[in-house]
Amino acid sequence: MNSKNDLLIRISPESRRIIVESTGSEVKSVKEILPETFLECVKNSISREKQRVSSGFLPRNCFHVAMCEDGTRDYCIWHPRLRADISYFGTEYNDFPLPRLVFGMSVSPEGKVYRCRLGVAEDELPRESTPMYVYPFSNVSGFGLCTGNNELPVYKNRSTLATLPDYLLRLPNNNDSFNPRHNKLNLEYRDLLEHLKKKTPAYYYTDVLVPNGKTLRDFMGEQDGH
Repeated sequence: MNSKNDLLIRISPESRRIIVESTGSEVKSVKEILPETFLECVKNSISREKQRVSSGFLPRNCFHVAMCEDGTRDYCIWHPRLRADISYFGTEYNDFPLPRLVFGMSVSPEGKVYRCRLGVAEDELPRESTPMYVYPFSNVSGFGLCTGNNELPVYKNRSTLATLPDYLLRLPNNNDSFNPRHNKLNLEYRDLLEHLKKKTPAYYYTDVLVPNGKTLRDFMGEQDGH
């Protein structure tokens, strides 16, 4: 059919028939086409201009980012430090040893953090196949991190999201979601903290952490909603 002709399309849903009439200056043609052919024509009529999505500056140690149509961005960050200042029911544990932690967060177009996740990874160069472990402390169920009534910061500049893991680790800890079976020693929370405070981060991998059968690929996939 001449692309300059006017097209009239008649669709009969019950019979699944599509009739196309092409009307030019002198000749009128009528043709029945398959639904699949019609769909392909519609798809081909859409502009094929290349769509380029830019991430902008990413937070330090970001190993995965997913960008959604509504402007939400999901980030996964490899926490570089193996020590942090934490607290538990008023007791401060400064420079407390930690295993290798990974954080996930969903951020609205306005920079509001509204979903946080936390996982424990093998202390190695990150790969999709890197093994994961059960988080041995509190406020984490699966990978989901509960921040309670604490108001999370707004990040207008996405590159500053690298500071969020430190902020989350400083939040006061309680017993929510804690389970002694989540550590090989079967210690209660207070006893576990006292036992670990003078250990090295490597001690977790020999004596504390319980494998959960997941990998970094699973952590990233859950962040994407898979």
